[in-house]
Amino acid sequence: MGFRLFKPSEHVQTGALALSSLSLLLWAFGCGSRFVAASGAGGSSMANGGSAGDSTSSAGESGSPDSAGNSSGGASAGSGGASAGAPNPDGGAGGKPTTSCDCAPGYYCQDGTFKCLSCGTFLRFQFAAPEKLSSLMQSGTSTERFPRAAASGSALFYTVGEAGQERLWYAASPVSGVGVPVSEAGKFESGPLLAPGFDAQDLFFDRLDSMTGKRSILMVKSAGGTSSGASAVLAPINAPGFDDYSIAIAPDVGRAYWMSTRNGKPELLWYTKNATVPTPPAALDLKLKAGANTCPRLGSDATPWVNTAGTLLLFRSESVNDNCQVNDGGATDLFAVPLAKDGTPFGNAIALSTLNTTGGKSNESDPSLSRDSCAVYFASDSGTGNYDLYRALRN
Repeated sequence: MGFRLFKPSEHVQTGALALSSLSLLLWAFGCGSRFVAASGAGGSSMANGGSAGDSTSSAGESGSPDSAGNSSGGASAGSGGASAGAPNPDGGAGGKPTTSCDCAPGYYCQDGTFKCLSCGTFLRFQFAAPEKLSSLMQSGTSTERFPRAAASGSALFYTVGEAGQERLWYAASPVSGVGVPVSEAGKFESGPLLAPGFDAQDLFFDRLDSMTGKRSILMVKSAGGTSSGASAVLAPINAPGFDDYSIAIAPDVGRAYWMSTRNGKPELLWYTKNATVPTPPAALDLKLKAGANTCPRLGSDATPWVNTAGTLLLFRSESVNDNCQVNDGGATDLFAVPLAKDGTPFGNAIALSTLNTTGGKSNESDPSLSRDSCAVYFASDSGTGNYDLYRALRN
């Protein structure tokens, strides 16, 4: 876009982005943590900033999905599962091709060094150039969005179709394979999220009611292989007569974030299930760092994603300049913010500058981390209106 927060001066496109020069350093501050923007490769010697993602996934690309929506098959250069061990010179690079150092699964090689860093911490939040997941494209003008990690390897759930006509899909090998639809016939569904442990079911998504024109959040057992037989998530997450959509869940702390229109306009709400003192859902006040100013998040859908531990929130917002004015026709950028123990933002959100395309009214949307947190997935339309899926590895 013409101007982006913390964006290098060179204008680059998503398909040819240079390696990131942005670090997000995570500092521990009592009940929470915050990001600090910095350049260079610092931060590797600081304390652990909290875990992200599950540690149960296996290394390598997965094979064909079974009836449960899981996958198996030969390994390739896919994302690896988290490992508590020390860096292993004979191990892989957590899905990253060999560079200046080889790291155990769940670790990545810090760019320009021989250091292996854990993907489960966010002391650094830098990415290599994004790669388009071309094999998941249905056509040159199709729209693919909401990439979210599935149960094993690098498998993904995602959506295909224009807004209001989306269907859920599953890909066992998103880098090199093709996907299969999992939506129930005749249903329009979006925002898939696998989050076991939060409720009775583990696969969450939103569905458009053809009679009322409203969206509500549903859940189903992923073992069924389709969205057939899904049931509505109970109140207070769903509010009858309003739109509820784009859910993000941190099951380790029983917390959910989602979009809702129940208060008269689209808002990002949050709610802690089974809290000691139950409270109704509240609007999450997200602020963006823009030069010396603090700006509100803008847009009808934040497309949020939160790690399982509830310490990191990724989302999108309309781009703004240093005066908090809408920038580049209202196209959207990706942002990250640490969360305090109570689930609220700890400080201002920082733009993921090297994932946000400069110029051309390009929308970046739907960010999420891989199961082992070694890669980020997102969607971008490159200014065309037709979204494609991308993956960028940590470095």
